[in-house]
Amino acid sequence: MARYSRKKRRRRKILVGVLATVLCIWVVVIVVAVAGTLKGLLSRPSVSGEEDSSSAAPEITTQPTDPPGPQPVATATIGSSGDILIHKPVLRSAKQDDGSYDFTSMFQFIKPYASGMDYAAINVELAITDSGFDTAEMIFRVPSTLIDAVAGAGYDLGLLANNHIGNGGKAGYKTTLEALANANMDAVGLRGSTSDKRYLIKDVNGIKLGVVNYTYGTETNAGSVLNTFSVKALDSFYTDMEGQIRDMKADGAEAIILYIHWGNEYFVEPNSSQEAIANKMCELGVDVIIGGHPHKIQPVELITAENGNQTVCLYSMGNILSNQVIESMYGGSRSHGGNYQDHVNCPIRDVTNRYKDEQWNEHISDCNDNGHTEDGLLFQTTFTKYDDGTVLLTGVEVLPTWCYRNPALGSSYEYTIIPLDKSVEDWGSAFGIEEKDLVFAQRSYDRTMALVSEGINACNQAIQAKLDEMKK
Repeated sequence: MARYSRKKRRRRKILVGVLATVLCIWVVVIVVAVAGTLKGLLSRPSVSGEEDSSSAAPEITTQPTDPPGPQPVATATIGSSGDILIHKPVLRSAKQDDGSYDFTSMFQFIKPYASGMDYAAINVELAITDSGFDTAEMIFRVPSTLIDAVAGAGYDLGLLANNHIGNGGKAGYKTTLEALANANMDAVGLRGSTSDKRYLIKDVNGIKLGVVNYTYGTETNAGSVLNTFSVKALDSFYTDMEGQIRDMKADGAEAIILYIHWGNEYFVEPNSSQEAIANKMCELGVDVIIGGHPHKIQPVELITAENGNQTVCLYSMGNILSNQVIESMYGGSRSHGGNYQDHVNCPIRDVTNRYKDEQWNEHISDCNDNGHTEDGLLFQTTFTKYDDGTVLLTGVEVLPTWCYRNPALGSSYEYTIIPLDKSVEDWGSAFGIEEKDLVFAQRSYDRTMALVSEGINACNQAIQAKLDEMKK
């Protein structure tokens, strides 16, 4: 019995174990089935046809981080062009059959570029008057329709501190300012009254620019309506400018541009006075210096003062519109009886016909019948404002221009400012340049870039280095 009972108990244990194993298997099957059902339910598209977001596995996301350093909030591009000299032939080419004057066509091709700037300045080296046109050579009295054409081309600011603003007398001061105002253009360098400010504060896209304009003269006189300085008394000029800078900043100026009429005519390099003034202006905190008067383009330079200030200086913008073409520079001014060449020893004979000048590449740059007086530019400086309130110069570019006197009309010349834009495939068809004159357009471009490209590159490299440092 005992033996039987032990066998019976053993069989019972085996049966219980089998039952337990079967039960476990069923439990596993049921769990798997339920899990599969739940998975199907959870992965089923919702009624809207979109997947239920609650079923998605949690994703590990990284929040974007702000880029280092201050961020830009506004930019302002400022365009600047050089001397407008309305010599007699230019004036006569603008005269219409009814006796009026229309200069619009002269600016037709530069218009898209000037108007593309946020703010554009041009040197108005003449007097707007009501009469007395075409009376004396080198005395520029011009009708107000010139200003209408300049404003229509997209220029916003007339630079009036120059040595020809007085060609209309004191009455010409008034009529010139009125012409600019009537064309909705600003003016600087000349003011209507001694109670007016001697500088301009201009808000361009939320960036406040302080703009001031001077010309060389006999003295520095804060009481004059025309801003002048004397190269023989530069300390007085420096004191005057220091006060102007202080006043502009007190009026909210966040960056400062000085336009200045200086230097020697017909030279492509600045003289010692220009360099001394530029270095002092850098020390005082001027951001950009842009010069006129030499009637030739002079180089761009990045200036660094001992106090760490940096300034971009274009010593001369050259002419943008004039009759100082190659042929007319031969022999100088008849009324003056002089020779434009007598300021420098020119080894090549004067050129009376550019098409027969086989030695064009041997002319030295300070001779005047080699084309430099035909060259101008649209100088672009870009300012950027950051979210911490800082305003910096962040870009410098140049568009060379060429004053084209089309010979196709014989003695009735047609003058046009040609933008020497390398992105334009065919200058001839785009700008109405005769095929035989395309070579002179290219030479103009080459002359300009030879003078300014090194400085432009240096300025932009320094700007980029400063921006890289700011991002750290």
